[in-house]
Amino acid sequence: MDPILVLIVVIVGAVVFTGLVYVGMKEDKSKDPLQERLAQFADRDEMLSSLEDIELSLSFRDRVILPMMKQLAKTTARFTPQKQLEETRHQLELAGMSTDPAAFFAMRVILTAVLVLLAFFIFFLNSPSTAPGMALLYTIGAGFLGYILPNMMVSSRIRRRQENIWKALPDALDLLTICVEAGLGFDMAMGKVYEKWDNELAIAFGRVLREIQLGKLRRDALRDMANRMDVPDVTAFVAA
Repeated sequence: MDPILVLIVVIVGAVVFTGLVYVGMKEDKSKDPLQERLAQFADRDEMLSSLEDIELSLSFRDRVILPMMKQLAKTTARFTPQKQLEETRHQLELAGMSTDPAAFFAMRVILTAVLVLLAFFIFFLNSPSTAPGMALLYTIGAGFLGYILPNMMVSSRIRRRQENIWKALPDALDLLTICVEAGLGFDMAMGKVYEKWDNELAIAFGRVLREIQLGKLRRDALRDMANRMDVPDVTAFVAA
């Protein structure tokens, strides 16, 4: 089998699998799928014979994928240093991702295992002409790819998000200035930015406003926003 073709298959498989696992982990933490289904049946005045019927009415993602990922995430968190979890949490925040860091590590474990098994099957079992040493090298390389690919995806999202924020900042500052000069308070001016645009910076302003409404000091909310972006111009704006 052509090694280049195999490499392409492995890379494409890794990307697709990572995407599927990531989508599987993007559940709304504020909602319980089982409670949602119970509410739906209650609204329709339907009677179910047992809890098993309700569980079977859930999607495969809610019944199998999410519970499996949560359990694996808990197990992974027990063996991961807290400092590393916090560093990963910060990287995910910079990327604008709400994924739990333990779940992110679990995704890396799953992807690494899948690619190692795939490479083992291809090079050891399905390609006897491949020298054992090269087969082992390919298998190790596949495992390494599975381990670093999620980090590469996060780093790419961080760069893209920071660039979008940097591009959106001048227009946002102009609107803030106009609103403040027109007599609006700073919080209301941020609200205007949030209402006018649907970009990363506007979404961040919306989060700041919600945090202020919940009792956080404005300067603390803005500082936390800057930390979640790590964009020098935003940091300078917050410090001004």
